[in-house]
Amino acid sequence: MKEPNPICILQICTRFFHSKLSCTNLLDMRISRESKLFPSVFQDLIATIGSEYQQKIQDWPPPVNNSKHKGDPEVTLNMLDSALKSSLERFKLMRESMSWAHNIGNYNYTMKARYIEHVNTIRNLSLGGRLGAALWLHNKMIHNNGVIPDVVTHNHLINGFCKVGAFDKAEWLIAQMSYRGPSPNCATYNTLMKGYCAFNDIEKALDLLSTMSDDDGCNKVKPNIVTFNILVHALCKKGLSDEARVLLSKLTDENRHKNLTASTILMDSYFKNGNTALARTLWGEICKTSKELDVVAYNVLIHGYYLSLDLIVVYKYVNEMLKIGLDPDNFTYNTLISGLCKVKRIDDACYLFNTVMSRMGVSPDVVSYNILIQGLCNVGNVDNVVKAHELLNCMLEKSLVPKPRIWNVIIHGYGTNRDKQNAFRVRDQMITHGVSPNVFTYNALIHMFIKTGEIFEAHLLMKEMLTIGPLPDTVTYNLLVGAESEYGHLYSAEQVYDDMLKRGYRPDGVTYTKLIKGYCMRGKVNEAERLFFTLYDSDLLIDHVPFQILMKKYFKMREFDSAYGVYQKWLRMD
Repeated sequence: MKEPNPICILQICTRFFHSKLSCTNLLDMRISRESKLFPSVFQDLIATIGSEYQQKIQDWPPPVNNSKHKGDPEVTLNMLDSALKSSLERFKLMRESMSWAHNIGNYNYTMKARYIEHVNTIRNLSLGGRLGAALWLHNKMIHNNGVIPDVVTHNHLINGFCKVGAFDKAEWLIAQMSYRGPSPNCATYNTLMKGYCAFNDIEKALDLLSTMSDDDGCNKVKPNIVTFNILVHALCKKGLSDEARVLLSKLTDENRHKNLTASTILMDSYFKNGNTALARTLWGEICKTSKELDVVAYNVLIHGYYLSLDLIVVYKYVNEMLKIGLDPDNFTYNTLISGLCKVKRIDDACYLFNTVMSRMGVSPDVVSYNILIQGLCNVGNVDNVVKAHELLNCMLEKSLVPKPRIWNVIIHGYGTNRDKQNAFRVRDQMITHGVSPNVFTYNALIHMFIKTGEIFEAHLLMKEMLTIGPLPDTVTYNLLVGAESEYGHLYSAEQVYDDMLKRGYRPDGVTYTKLIKGYCMRGKVNEAERLFFTLYDSDLLIDHVPFQILMKKYFKMREFDSAYGVYQKWLRMD
């Protein structure tokens, strides 16, 4: 057999060796490119593995340079074999190092995904009120995994505990945050402060503000404008407007130009308490300090003057809004419509509703419809009640189903005008749209039958209430007692009164007044006196009506001493 040429073998091995080096260079380039995808900790690990490998390469013995064997084919083959094995070993080590880094990267990605999943679960549980489960997962993350949720997740938990009044747990969480992190931020303290205010603990909220405002450097969290907004709103809600004003004066220069919300809250409180002069003064200050006024501030101002029905000033500020480029919104127009309805300017209110709002691109909302419907029905004539009914139909076409109060107003409007057909039509329409008639609905229908003198039908409605509901109230009984007494049916009135007592209803001043009037009309003064003294000795609220009824009867009977005695009792009541 012919022996292989050593030179040929050398060339083949050399080409193979160079190809391995090229593969190794490509591999080095891939590692360099992928190393950018790994965090520094994993790059450090790869670098450590690489350095260990480089140390191994350096520790390999250099090739033997023996001149005696120079040119010997066997020696050459041994050297090439050794170099080839070294290259393959290096290739194997580098592949293993890449596999380790890849596994570590996957582990890091999994840990990050679990962290995000856990904090999102804690937040959702807190929002849903499942605070026990949220706190358990929070503690598990810390004690089992050694991972602390971020400050936003802690704030969700604190907010959940504050909503249910569990302030001990909320305070404990903040203490834990201060001890091991993350550090509480301003939102953390604002959340706790808002919780205190919601449960009327203003003192603790102010103490928390003092803690935040410490100047000794112990607390690095400073109050922001939201902090002052929360406290000003809470103080104004309790009627402490002066204290809120003092608090606003403590705003720092940084927040002073941002105090529009807090100042607006205080101005609204002044208007509601009748301090229009103070509200006007505060508005002047707002105009000077605030860079930009908004629609909400003007709405508070307009609503404040609406409370005193000063519509001239109301229109003045609406025009001022338009001049500075602020478009009135639904609240603005609803305030105007309500004011016009209160002063019985129904035509102007309808024009504003039907024409002006559509021109300004503002669609009436449920409140707009409710205000105008009630305003139309309160005027009393049947034409306005029909317009109110048309507005109700417009609401239903837009899938705006009003609450029972609006249906009842229209039923009462038809009943006042003795339009029984339309009154029951609205009642049936009400049921069709899934709104159940309540006691006020039945009272309006009973009142309608009493006005038309149909007492029997009124009693039938009363029996329907007792049978299928809703159950009658004191007003229902008073309507029937008054009707029977007015028509002289004293026996029937007494029966209604007795049924009222049997069913556990307590008669009020109106009940006794109706019966006293009925007895006096029929000349049964003794029964009237008995009921009068029963009412007088009770703890019920009494107005002037029963005194006047009895005194008038005594004057007709020329029993002036008895009339004077009732008058003396009246004076003692005052």
